[in-house]
Amino acid sequence: MTQTVFSIHFPKNNQASVGHFVTGIPCPKGRWPATAPLKLHCNTNNLENTTIRATSLWPDGSMKWLHVEGLVGKPYANDDINDDLAANIDVQLTLAEQPPTTLTNPVLKEKNKLSIRTNNGKCIEVDSSQLLAFHETSLGDTQFYLLEEDVSHCHIQSFSYTLNSNHLGYQAVKITQTAHLELACDKNLDVEISATVFLNNGYITGEVTIKNPSAASHPNGQWDLGDPNSIHIKELGLAVNAAGSSVSFLVDNITYSVEADKPLSIYQASSGHENWQSLVHVNADNKLPSSFKGFKLMSGEKVLTNGAQAQPVLHLENEQSSYYLEVSRFWENFPSSFTAISSKSEISLLASRYGDPEELQPGEQKTRHFSLADEMVAQASIVMCPEWIRSTRTLPFLTDNSSSLNNMIQSGVQGPSSFFQKRLDIDEFGWRHIGELYADHEKAESPDVEFFVSHYNNQYDPIYGMLCQWLVTGNKKWFELADDLAKHVADIDVYHTHDDKPEYSGGLFWHTDHYVQAYTATHRTYSKHQPTGVYDDHAGGGGPGGQHCYTNGLTLHYLMTGYLPSKSAVLSITNWVRNYYEGDGTLLSALLALKNSAVPGVKNVKTGKYPLDRGTGNYIQALMDRYELLADISDIHRVSTIIQNTVSPSDSLSERNFEDVENTWFYTVFLQAVCRFISIKESLCQLDEDHYFAVASLSHYAKWMMQNEYAYLDKPDILEFPNQTWSGQDLRKLCVLNFASNYLPDSQAQQALKKVTELEQQITERLSNSSESSTTRLLCLMMQNSNYASYLSAAAPMRSANNIPTTDKIKFDASNNGILSHILSHIKSFSVSNERRQFVRRFPQFQKWLGRP
Repeated sequence: MTQTVFSIHFPKNNQASVGHFVTGIPCPKGRWPATAPLKLHCNTNNLENTTIRATSLWPDGSMKWLHVEGLVGKPYANDDINDDLAANIDVQLTLAEQPPTTLTNPVLKEKNKLSIRTNNGKCIEVDSSQLLAFHETSLGDTQFYLLEEDVSHCHIQSFSYTLNSNHLGYQAVKITQTAHLELACDKNLDVEISATVFLNNGYITGEVTIKNPSAASHPNGQWDLGDPNSIHIKELGLAVNAAGSSVSFLVDNITYSVEADKPLSIYQASSGHENWQSLVHVNADNKLPSSFKGFKLMSGEKVLTNGAQAQPVLHLENEQSSYYLEVSRFWENFPSSFTAISSKSEISLLASRYGDPEELQPGEQKTRHFSLADEMVAQASIVMCPEWIRSTRTLPFLTDNSSSLNNMIQSGVQGPSSFFQKRLDIDEFGWRHIGELYADHEKAESPDVEFFVSHYNNQYDPIYGMLCQWLVTGNKKWFELADDLAKHVADIDVYHTHDDKPEYSGGLFWHTDHYVQAYTATHRTYSKHQPTGVYDDHAGGGGPGGQHCYTNGLTLHYLMTGYLPSKSAVLSITNWVRNYYEGDGTLLSALLALKNSAVPGVKNVKTGKYPLDRGTGNYIQALMDRYELLADISDIHRVSTIIQNTVSPSDSLSERNFEDVENTWFYTVFLQAVCRFISIKESLCQLDEDHYFAVASLSHYAKWMMQNEYAYLDKPDILEFPNQTWSGQDLRKLCVLNFASNYLPDSQAQQALKKVTELEQQITERLSNSSESSTTRLLCLMMQNSNYASYLSAAAPMRSANNIPTTDKIKFDASNNGILSHILSHIKSFSVSNERRQFVRRFPQFQKWLGRP
């Protein structure tokens, strides 16, 4: 008997005859060796036009995660529905009888060209010396363009391809390309391209990422629009030269054709929704740009039609062939446009010639998805089978949906407080904002302001929470939210530069200040327009900080979709947060670390100790996520060292001052990360001293918790803001105590579980009776921590609690060897060029004498 792994769902009322799908698939440990030939099938039909490749392996070498991409067409249609494509297809994954005995390479590689021969007789050529340069005889040529901006030089930095296959042989060619563009304005753009060519019919799908790699100036720690290193783009995109072809646009199932000598254009100027003039869209002058509601489609100067939202398709047709080109999420990424005259068409990927130039800020990037095919292709959605997901045990901390919080969490996708409605309330649309969450809880002290703009920036990892909800409920709305947010975070909220100081470069921007608007800070941390002294300890300036580091969701998004910018974001954030705590290896960094050794929230290099806070917890979570992606065991060793220099089973917990809740509540964030470390060690069957130390330390703290912890709002007088966010943070205690109970003697384990029951009842009652529970921050906290029941089963202790070594028998890695050793270790790797480079990154005012990084 076969088991459904996932279902493919197609949009209704579409004209497509082919559906494109992509997903990740987790696999049980030991089920299939890395070289096993696998196949996908639906009932008795094999899904042949698909590719399957392993993206992650279990420690025993078996497949852990697969990436699957494919096309499904009319042979699988359901005659009982009106659509050309089936409403859904249930897909099974099984072992094929044997791999193909011979493989014929469909790619001919020449000096600057790839020639790809497809199964239907086409030859698609790719020019590796240009960007987005595809050629097919019956179609013509495509190329990247940058309007009204001179490119003084285009450096193609890399070009490569891989052959993706299934049990029948090669099915697709994956092409990757990177380039560095030097602009006449003395600025630079980086471009990354990832495209897949399916061999069955020549269908091309891919992503284009445009990045401003410069560092921002951020005067006084403020990150406003108008930075001198921003690049103002009139329009860039994908051009198609199809001589001899007629050109038309398909909009709302209506065809509009190019007339002789009259340009045909469609311009999406705004979201088209009621709040399209929201202050979310202010420019560097803190003013709304000139615009209008929705879109216009014009032939020359004549308006053919207008409306709220458009998703146009470019149609090219001649005697030989017919092609369709589409850029996904057209209206959501406004301003965007299609322009065609004669047989030449230009499709914007960022900005539009019909609007004001768009400011691509330093360290900011944008990724757009496109598809090109000889027939209409629908983008299908995926619903994973929850039973399959659980059977694989790849996600041991996945929520089981039995939480008493479940009904409240589902308000995130339905009703007047859903994330979709909040998106409409503040008009979180446009190329920079689509996917971002509205931080509506920050409006608490300004309830009468119509457009109170505050951005959430993935605090408490809603990407992860939303993906988990999608996996256990099968509700596609959760995936839509998670996918949009992951793409937004990977592009906008990560600081994509190497030229700022290491504590900032590559990091995740913090959310805007509490209870103040973002103004011109877009998704940046602080704005020059924000008032000062809003609340106690109001900073008024800063940048990426170690306390705001969330990678779990981005990691799961990559594993579930294969979306490369999400993987790149995880690696960037992990490298950044390591630099934040460990330094960049220069002598300058070592001296600054000594200077700041007593500053809260950073590593004390004099003692080798890390702060017991959420920053350290998120740091080791990031290292474990990088291990999940790259399988480098040194990351797990590093986590062990950090744990051993943060907590100990011999700690005097009275000295931790946990009664000062405002400054210590986040110790549970760290302990949650320790739980995951223990789980990973057990999956590796490594019951070594590192594992024992972590277990003993967790048990030590859990014993204190079950004796002393309480629901924070029981003592509201000691809290600066005694709101229900504290109840959301209380959920972490349930996670830690559930997990730790597996390692305690029976009597103490029962005591821990009793404490869980008591706290759960209080937390649920408070959240159920509060209107705050529908705000963004509370929903995100509940999504992140509603898996507390899973913590109970995620542990896999292979020894009883009584066999855990006593404290005096546990050896641990004390990394501190004194100040002299700290300095000498950096002197050994001293490099004048590295010191100069990092010096001018930290102090850009010296670049006019010492040069750029």
